[in-house]
Amino acid sequence: MTFLVPFLIIFIIIFAIVRFMRSGRVKKILLGSRIRWMLGGYVAILLICTGVSPLLPDEKVTYKIISNSHDLDKESTELYEAAIEGNTAKIDDKFINKTWSLRFEEQELNIATENDELINSAVIVERKPTNDGKIEALHYKTRSGVNNMEITELENPLRIELNENTLTIMNPEKVKLKFSQFQQAFTVNQFTGEKPFRHSTRFYGGTSILYLKIPKDLKLIDNSNINYQFVE
Repeated sequence: MTFLVPFLIIFIIIFAIVRFMRSGRVKKILLGSRIRWMLGGYVAILLICTGVSPLLPDEKVTYKIISNSHDLDKESTELYEAAIEGNTAKIDDKFINKTWSLRFEEQELNIATENDELINSAVIVERKPTNDGKIEALHYKTRSGVNNMEITELENPLRIELNENTLTIMNPEKVKLKFSQFQQAFTVNQFTGEKPFRHSTRFYGGTSILYLKIPKDLKLIDNSNINYQFVE
C-alpha cells in the first residue's frame, strides 16, 4: 500500500492547485501570465514521473551479495597470516584462484616482471625440505566487490611464465566492467523523502597472494621490483 502514497499526495496537490486557480482573485493575477503554464507543466512532469516510476526495473538480485564488508577484511587478514606462516592447509580452497606445477632442474632462478611493471600481489616463497626439481605456484585471492555486489568471478587470475631459467610474474589481464543503477527522479523523491545524492560507490579489491614452493637449495635472483617474502 505504501506505493499509493505518492499518488495520493500528487492528487491532493493537483486538487489544491485547481481550486486555487479557479478562485476569482487568482484568475485576475494569473490570467494571461506564464505562471499558469509553469504550474501546469510541473504538474504534468509529476504525473509522467509517477506513472513511469513503477515501470523501472525492480530490486531483484541477480548477483552475489556481500552483506558485511568486515568479513572481507577478516578474510584478507586470515589469508595473509596463514600464508606468511606457511600454514596453507588452513586456507580455504575457495580462495585458490589458479595453480601451476613447473619442472625446473637448474640451480638458479631469475624472478622478473613484464616490462618492469608493479605487481599488485604479494609474493610469498616457501622452501621445500628436498630438491624435487619442481616449482609449485598457487594464486590466492579473497573476494572483491563493488558496493554490496561481489565481482570476484569476473576477475582474471595472476599470470606466470617460466622461460628457461626466468620466472616472469604478470598482473592479471584487465577486465572492463560497466555498472548501471536506477533511482527515482527528483519529482518523486521529494515526496518519498529519498535524498538525491545519498548514493556512493565503494570498491573492495581483495587480497592477492602468489605462493611459491621452490626446491630446498634453489637460488633466487631478483631482477624485478617485487618485494617477495620467505615463509617465517
